[in-house]
Amino acid sequence: MQIIAIILATATAAAISIAYIRNASAGSKGQPIPLIFVRLSHVPLWVDLVCYPAWLASALILAFTLPSWAAMTIYCLAAVLPWELMRRRHNRRIKTSTPA
Repeated sequence: MQIIAIILATATAAAISIAYIRNASAGSKGQPIPLIFVRLSHVPLWVDLVCYPAWLASALILAFTLPSWAAMTIYCLAAVLPWELMRRRHNRRIKTSTPA
């Protein structure tokens, strides 16, 4: 049962990260996405209200089923890595598409 919970929490964190950054990318209108932020102004509030609790739930599931170092590692690999890769791809696309 714990293995299923770990797999589902990891998949949820990754899927929510990808969906959130895709939504942020679609609504950015040519603006780069910053590295650190609390809330992006061009992302609708309902997206934040769906994504933040899902991230929190997946982090808590991992924290309660694994040792802290393993939970942190898996969460960062599942949520932060796809987020950062897609953020960089979006920012690179904007940088190359706008004339200098």
